[in-house]
Amino acid sequence: MNTWQYKEDRIIELLKKGEKSPDALMIGMELEHFVVDKASGQSVSYEQDKGIEVILSQMKDEAHQPIWEKNHLIGLSHPDYQITLEPGGQIEISIRPCEQLEEMASIYRNFLDKIIPITESQDQWLLCIGYHPKSSIHDIPFNPKERYVFMSEYLKNHGRYAHNMMKGTASLQVVVDYCNEEDFIKKFRVAHFLMPVLALLTDNAPYFEGAEVTHHSMRTAIWDETDPARSGLIPGVMDKSFGYREYARYILNVCPIMTKKDNRFIDAENKKAGELENFDLLSDEEVDHLLSMVFPDVRLRQYMEIRMADSIPFPYNLAFAALIKGLFYQQEALDYLYRLSRDVTDQKLLNYRKQIMKKGYAVKIEGHTCGEIMRILFDLAKRTLNKEERDWLSKLEALVEEEKTLADISLQRAKKEEDWMKYLAANRGFGEEKK
Repeated sequence: MNTWQYKEDRIIELLKKGEKSPDALMIGMELEHFVVDKASGQSVSYEQDKGIEVILSQMKDEAHQPIWEKNHLIGLSHPDYQITLEPGGQIEISIRPCEQLEEMASIYRNFLDKIIPITESQDQWLLCIGYHPKSSIHDIPFNPKERYVFMSEYLKNHGRYAHNMMKGTASLQVVVDYCNEEDFIKKFRVAHFLMPVLALLTDNAPYFEGAEVTHHSMRTAIWDETDPARSGLIPGVMDKSFGYREYARYILNVCPIMTKKDNRFIDAENKKAGELENFDLLSDEEVDHLLSMVFPDVRLRQYMEIRMADSIPFPYNLAFAALIKGLFYQQEALDYLYRLSRDVTDQKLLNYRKQIMKKGYAVKIEGHTCGEIMRILFDLAKRTLNKEERDWLSKLEALVEEEKTLADISLQRAKKEEDWMKYLAANRGFGEEKK
C-alpha cells in the first residue's frame, strides 16, 4: 500500500474532499501583522516585557480560547477566526470562510476592537506592512513554536533569504474554493498567470533590512531565494494541463522538512514526501500537513491559497479580497483570463515576473501593459460585486491610476514624517472610513 501510485491517489482523495458546489463557494482571508514600538519602530518580540505573549494573554476570554504548546501561549481560537504566530512573532488572523465580504470585514473589525486597546495601552502599533520597517531579522528572535525550530534549521541551508522570509515578512492570503478538477485547473492557471501583477498591486515593502527597496515586490525576491524546491512557480504549471495528479506528484517530490504523527513533529531526514514509509497509515490531517509544507505562489490544500500579496491595511486588504472574488467566482472573467494565459509558458511567466520587479506598471504582458492588465481586472471584477465591494476596490484602483504602490507612498512619507508608519496601522482605515 506504499506504491507511488497509491500515494498520489491518497493526496488526490484529500483534494477531492475540498470540492464545493457552485452555490456554496466561500472566500477566506489570512492577514499577518507586525507589532512594533511606536517610539522606535522596533519589533516587539514574544517573550519581552509587554511582548506578544502578554498581548495574547490579555486577549483571552470566553470567546478567545488559548492554544498552548508546552507552557507557551501560541495562539487563540475564536468562533470566527484563529489567531496564530508566525516565526518572528507576526500575529496572523485567519478568518473563517465567508459568503459575503461585509461579514469578513465585520469579523476583522471585531478582532481589531479586541487587540488594539491592548497595543495602544503599551504604546505599540499593529502594522500591516510587507517587510519589517526597522528591525533586522538578526534582532528578531524566533517564537517558541516547535514547527519553526525544524523549519529554521532546514531552510537556512536552502536559501539566503530563508530566515528573512520567516521573521521579516508579513503577507495577505486570500483563500478560494474550487468545484471540481476542471474548475481547479482553470483557477490554478489563472492565479499563477496573475501572480506577478497581483504582487505589484499589493507591493507594501518600502524597506528591507533598514535600506530602501529599489525594485518592486521584495516579497517575490525573498521567496525566490528561500527554497526553490518548495516555493515560487510550480514547475510545469503553465506548460501543460495541471490537475490534481500533477499537484500530487509535486508534493511527493518535495521534502516536507518534518512529518506529523499523533500530533508530534518528526524530522523527515531529508526524505521526499514520496519516500516516507507507512504512507497508508497517515490520517487526513497528516496528509494535509504534507500539503502545508510547500510554499509556492499558489498553494492547494482543500482550498486554493493565493499567497503572494504583501500585508496591506484596511480597506486595501478587503479590496484585494473583493478583486479575487470578482475574478475567480465569475465564470466570464475566469474564462477570459484563462484564454489570455493560454500562450504563457513557465519561462515566459518567469520573465514577466523579473521584468515587473524591475520596471513595474510599464511592463507588457500578452500585448497589454501591467497597468492596462490591472484596469481590465478591475472592470471584470466589478460586474458581479456589490456596491460596498466596489467602493473598497476603488481604493486599489486609485493606486493604479497613479501607477504607484503603497511602498512608493510610504517611502515618500518617510522622507517627510517621522511617524510615517501610523498610516499602515491596522485600524487606521476604519477610523478614516467614519469621516
